Amino acid sequence: MAGTLRKDVITFWGLVFYAIMVISPAGPFAFTGASAMDYAGKTAPLTFLIGGLTLFLAVIAVYVYSGRISNAGGYYKFVEATFNNKYFSKSVGFYYLFVVLSSIIGSSILLGWFTWIGLETMIGYSLPFVYVIAISFITPVIYLVVGYLSLNYSQRIAVTVGLIDLAFYLALSIAIILKSPYNGLQYFNIMNSNDGLHGFFLGMIVGGFVAFSGYGSIVVLAEEAKMPATSIKKAIITSLVIMISYDTFVIYANVAGAGPHLPAALHYFAPGLFVTKNYYGMDVTLAAFFVFLVSALISTVIFGNSAARDLFSLARDGILPPVFAKVHDKYGSPYMAVITVFVIAIIGIGFGLIPLVHYYGENYGMYYLLVINAIVGSTFTLVYHIIINESLPFFMYRLKELKPLVHIAGPTIASGIIGIAMYYSLTGLSYPLSLIYAIIPILVVLSLFIIYIMRNRSIRMDTFTGVKQ
Repeated sequence: MAGTLRKDVITFWGLVFYAIMVISPAGPFAFTGASAMDYAGKTAPLTFLIGGLTLFLAVIAVYVYSGRISNAGGYYKFVEATFNNKYFSKSVGFYYLFVVLSSIIGSSILLGWFTWIGLETMIGYSLPFVYVIAISFITPVIYLVVGYLSLNYSQRIAVTVGLIDLAFYLALSIAIILKSPYNGLQYFNIMNSNDGLHGFFLGMIVGGFVAFSGYGSIVVLAEEAKMPATSIKKAIITSLVIMISYDTFVIYANVAGAGPHLPAALHYFAPGLFVTKNYYGMDVTLAAFFVFLVSALISTVIFGNSAARDLFSLARDGILPPVFAKVHDKYGSPYMAVITVFVIAIIGIGFGLIPLVHYYGENYGMYYLLVINAIVGSTFTLVYHIIINESLPFFMYRLKELKPLVHIAGPTIASGIIGIAMYYSLTGLSYPLSLIYAIIPILVVLSLFIIYIMRNRSIRMDTFTGVKQ
């Protein structure tokens, strides 16, 4: 029999910092910042600002749904409330599960790879590869411990580490701006982008737009949140406002700090650390590097809770074995779902690393596994956002509250932008990255197959027709 998640565990600010940590305050100093700089050059800060503001169009659907539906199933329950079709709705639940699992696997690899490359680049120390592998397994182990405990522990960790990250990188960014001779408004002139408008909008999509997608990680925490009908949607807006402002400022500091040396910064393993080293030396750079590693680890550990809630909900609905819907008597956590996510992560890391490292070597093998997981996760993220956006008009029509401008135009524009993101993410990939052309369809078919073989069981379907805003 399915357990019941403990109510009123996570507060409004707990939700805000949960989302902030999943978005990752350390990201602009490394990968999300570098992605935008690669395509948009010096206008990278503007891509984060415009990309973040554009994302509010995609938030409309999630904002409306979360004010009416408070369920651990999150996104797939939004679709279920609209169409009441088990294949369509439950498959979205699997897509979200694939997103978080790929994030855990990819981010765990990132921790090991980034530590290895960083130490070698900064101080010339080559970490033995066996330790690199061991570091990659640290994240799922810590997740197992944190996820098994009450969600309140994750809330405290998110708030504490989030505040430290924001304070540290904001202070460092201010310090860089004060020393840089390259400050100016040229970084907010779209015509200064690499490759013109094409480069700018591509930088906006792969940088800012994708970077903020972690805002929705709190949707699946609705059953455990205080006053979820209002706190979830307000926390989404609050976290986005904070992170759009923060990321734009930090990216500006990186670009303005590098100035004409931006190409050299991009050749460094993390542009923000290149700028920090130039202005404040290796000691401060190593401190920023350490904060990044802690932030990246905690971000992944926190995000793992979202996978467990989604898996718990699918089991409670009868799509997965009921053992995954068990709730711990003391901690109120879906502990069997947590253990399952941990096992899948360990298997994914191990079985992913073995063939890729064997055929492509230690460095490229880890890199390819990291990128493959990132592409798979981002693709399914974009897919379920499109589904949610285009489901909203039908949901509001059923409730006789349809407003074409808000419920059709805004989300559809967002879907168009997301479609562009998918196009640029998936085209022109060479082997072994082209493996995703097989991996993604296999995962889609797998989700439908699981639903099909469970079709004769009593499958729970929620319409939420009685829910009021």
